[in-house]
Amino acid sequence: MDIFEIKLETGEILKGCHFPTKEAQANFVFITGMQEYASRYTPLAEYLNKKKINVWILDHFGQGLNAPTQEDLQKWPKGAFDKTVEALNLLILEAKKNNLPTTQGGHSMGSFMTQARLQKYPLAADKTLLVGSNGGQAGLMSIASLLSKTLINKNNWDKPSPFFDNLGLGSYNHKIKNPRTSKDWLSYNEENVDNYIRDPYLGQMNTGGFWREFLLGMSKIWKKKNLKKINQNETILISSGQDDPVGQYGKGVEWLKKTYQKLGVNHVELKLYPKMRHEIHNERNNIQVYRDWANFILK
Repeated sequence: MDIFEIKLETGEILKGCHFPTKEAQANFVFITGMQEYASRYTPLAEYLNKKKINVWILDHFGQGLNAPTQEDLQKWPKGAFDKTVEALNLLILEAKKNNLPTTQGGHSMGSFMTQARLQKYPLAADKTLLVGSNGGQAGLMSIASLLSKTLINKNNWDKPSPFFDNLGLGSYNHKIKNPRTSKDWLSYNEENVDNYIRDPYLGQMNTGGFWREFLLGMSKIWKKKNLKKINQNETILISSGQDDPVGQYGKGVEWLKKTYQKLGVNHVELKLYPKMRHEIHNERNNIQVYRDWANFILK
């Protein structure tokens, strides 16, 4: 593994992890979810390397390699959502220099930025993988964005926001009977949940500025005028756990699939995994997920 840097037009730099492999047949550019980091995907990258797939995993602002200390965690600059979408496009262009077919994917928050990338840079990647995603809540996101605009200002921009943390994530454990921890919604795999809770660089509360920029980006991706920008020849795999609250337990990702199909996108597939929650790639039987992703990238 080595570290790469993507320099934005503003001069800002986003970093991530690169896992090259010999005799590669394809590229996979990936972006992580909220409150985590790129090197957490090392087992996935190593599996894909064995399948002759080069892997790049981008860290968000305020996460992983872009947060050198705990004090830097979850701090976002203005325009961070759109800047990260720009970084994704630049990273795809960098990966494609080897002239190999390139799939771009994202998990959770990264999948929402991937949805935005499909709209802003529709011809960037050959295929797209959306993991732990959602759709169909344009009105809710617009209201939440307006609320964040009202409540978040320069005085609380870089401060953790318990209100928005509860608003955005507080309901995810509600359908779990007798939850063991507050993070049970992440996976059935208790070892994964415990490791997540123990890691000081995982699960840290997002700042007000994060929520302001994130919700602004989310308020745009499901608007009809933006959805119509997606390339109809795109090949998309939506991959989600049947018990994932982020995807509304299948309802949100089903909406996403049907919406893309109504827009005329030729190749859209939804794969729902029973007995899996949000982090399907970290469940105990994740090998079937790894296998499905590798097959999608290589086919």
